[in-house]
Amino acid sequence: MGYNLVMQFAPQQNWSLYRAMSAAADAAWIRGLSTAQRFAIYRDLYNAIWNARGVQGDWERLDSMRWQEKLAARRRMVEAFEKLDLRMHG
Repeated sequence: MGYNLVMQFAPQQNWSLYRAMSAAADAAWIRGLSTAQRFAIYRDLYNAIWNARGVQGDWERLDSMRWQEKLAARRRMVEAFEKLDLRMHG
């Protein structure tokens, strides 16, 4: 019961509404780009992905880094909730 009450106050994003409202502007922006500008965007995205993979396509390294970051965040949350429980319940 308390969980549902708390979640009512959490921020909510309506991504389908956002996409519907921005689709026309996005399409107009893309239509306004020259071929060279479109290729530059594609090239930049490709280079970003290629550089993230590394020379040998090391996706495992990135996955490991993300996993370690997630674990560290989880440990910080557990520690914070433990402190909160001690403060609230003694």
